Order: sequence, then structure tokens, then C-alpha cells
Amino acid sequence: MNKMVWISGASLTLALALVAGCATTGAGMSDEELVQMQLETWAQGLVEQDMDLFLSTVSENFSARQAPDKETFAGFIAQAMDAGYLEEAEVFLDDAQIVIEDDVASVYPVDLMSIAGSVAVEVVLTKEDGEWLVSGLDIDGL
Repeated sequence: MNKMVWISGASLTLALALVAGCATTGAGMSDEELVQMQLETWAQGLVEQDMDLFLSTVSENFSARQAPDKETFAGFIAQAMDAGYLEEAEVFLDDAQIVIEDDVASVYPVDLMSIAGSVAVEVVLTKEDGEWLVSGLDIDGL
């Protein structure tokens, strides 16, 4: 009986270790889950005003109407942070719909709010070398 309990316990421990390993490495996650995770990291960087974290989610190939490249986009965000526009920032992903076609994901609406006001944003992510990165965005009304 004790041997059976020990074997069951060892099996359960092994199963939990495998599940935890998969969850932390991203193995087996769907593209939609990976996009969601990257978007949450992007949002965290913005809310916490952590430029390193924020930019770690942005592609070197970033391009948007408001900022033609990553460097310009980084400057725009840094200026917004310095001016206090991102104080009390919040990012709402609850209503966001993720649409993935090939290696491009469109996420809309991503609602951004701060003391400067609120906007809805479409965030575009591209799968680059197996990693989903923010490659563009379109801000409603700009």
C-alpha cells in the first residue's frame, strides 16, 4: 500500500513539473495565447512606464502612421512619459479581439486611458523568429 501511494505521489509530482515547465517555456501555447501574453507585457511596460520592458515587445521593423519606425515611436512614448501624459495609465484588453492571419495578428480595440484622456488602438503584432512583436498600431482619431 505504501509503495502504491509513493508511486502515485511521484507520478503526480512529475505531471505537475511537466505542466509547470510547459507553462513557463511557452511550449504548446497557441499563437493567440502568445499574442495575448505579449500584449499584456506591452501594456505592463506602458502602465509602469518601463521603457525597457515596453520596447522589448516592439519589433525593430515597427511602422505606423504616427511613427514610421521604432526609434521615432520610442521617442514619442518617452516624451509622453516625461510630460506626465501616462500618469495613472490603464490599458484595457477585455474587449480586444485577436485576429491572426499567417504571421500577423491584429488586436482591436485596445483601450488606453490616462490623465491625458482615452483612445482606442489597433495593435498589430508580427511573428518574427517565433516571437510575436508589436510591429504597428493605429490610434483611432489620429
